[in-house]
Amino acid sequence: MQGGLLLLTGKTFEATAMLLSFLVLGASYLLIAWKDRSWINWATPFFFLAVGARYIFPFLYLYLIRSPGGSHYAYFFCYTTYALSFLTGALVYTFVKPFKIRHLSSNSTHGVGIFPWLLLFLGFLLYLPVLVEFRAYLATPRKIYELTRTGYGIWFFGSTFFATLGFVTYLFQKGKSLIGVLTFCVLCGALTYWHGSKGQILNYVLIWMLYRVYVDRKSIRALTALAVLLGTGALVIGSFALFSNTGDMIALVDSVTGYADSVRNAMEVIDDQQGKRYYGQLAIEDEVYSRIPRAIMPGKPMAYGSFRLARTYSPASYRNNEGTSAFDIGVRYADFGPFSMILLCLSSGGIAWLLSSLVFHLRRQPTSGTFLIFIFLAGVNVIPISGVFFLPEMILLASALSFALRFRLIRGGLKFGHAKLPGGAT
Repeated sequence: MQGGLLLLTGKTFEATAMLLSFLVLGASYLLIAWKDRSWINWATPFFFLAVGARYIFPFLYLYLIRSPGGSHYAYFFCYTTYALSFLTGALVYTFVKPFKIRHLSSNSTHGVGIFPWLLLFLGFLLYLPVLVEFRAYLATPRKIYELTRTGYGIWFFGSTFFATLGFVTYLFQKGKSLIGVLTFCVLCGALTYWHGSKGQILNYVLIWMLYRVYVDRKSIRALTALAVLLGTGALVIGSFALFSNTGDMIALVDSVTGYADSVRNAMEVIDDQQGKRYYGQLAIEDEVYSRIPRAIMPGKPMAYGSFRLARTYSPASYRNNEGTSAFDIGVRYADFGPFSMILLCLSSGGIAWLLSSLVFHLRRQPTSGTFLIFIFLAGVNVIPISGVFFLPEMILLASALSFALRFRLIRGGLKFGHAKLPGGAT
């Protein structure tokens, strides 16, 4: 067997490693689909992103650019890790008994009342200064997006966060009317349009699909899943046509190339025989320093976490302050070396166990707080900041949401003497 592998030279070895890994990935996804009786499930966002970023684009690069970009060992390590980590998650989700979750959110009989509308209103309110300042560009929201890339983060991301939270809670509104649904969706769409955001549109679609499967318990069959995926693709393409210009399309091409870059960057770290081992320092710095604004901590280092790798392997981009390159599993490899494969499998299994427990809870006591944590772990960008694992914040947010929904004024109405002021559908 080992001799046979050694006979695979050049692109044959790389293509074989990618193919075998992809087959394991596909089988793992089918296992999750069988468990949930739905072709669209919590693994769908990750699966299709992984297929593009780790398989399709690197494969095209391999055969179009004609350069492997890594050693045989790097290919073997990367694609074995991709396959085994996802397989571990699928096996844990399917066969390991979930644990019970107590005191996570309010009782499912509580309505959400006016709360979603308050959150959406807060989203509009936060973005209002931007809309007023750039009112001349309301018909060309992409221009607003370009002019607010720096200095407007609290308004842009804060508005997106509250609108997303409002959308999630509105799904749990009882007795929704057609007019109410249309009004809420139109308002969410308008705010998203004025953000010039393409990703947020896809976020809403993902949230709705996960709600249908895990709260409404509607299994999505193969043909329906195909129609949904084609419709989502058309929506994404349409959003690019709506928001993008020629410069954006050029940036899109660069971004597509970057998908293949993340795997090659990881291989560069893996192949560096002189590379420094950080023993968890990169992971800790990414999680700690990314949460602290530089305005609060002026002495925060410039090269921390993944930026340390960018300084070493992409010095030109680092010096020009163009952001850190994506190093995929190379960050964990720089921390722990070959042992990172085991750690990534354990991490995947732990997240899958938590997901299965949340699904168990949702199907017996569906609440917005539980669902919020669930969609975050499924890959939905609830907090619109990348590079940080916000699970502690999501648990606190779910608890705060549960606490807020205990107030009758928010979740249904307010008793005043013998009268009741309506606060929303119950």
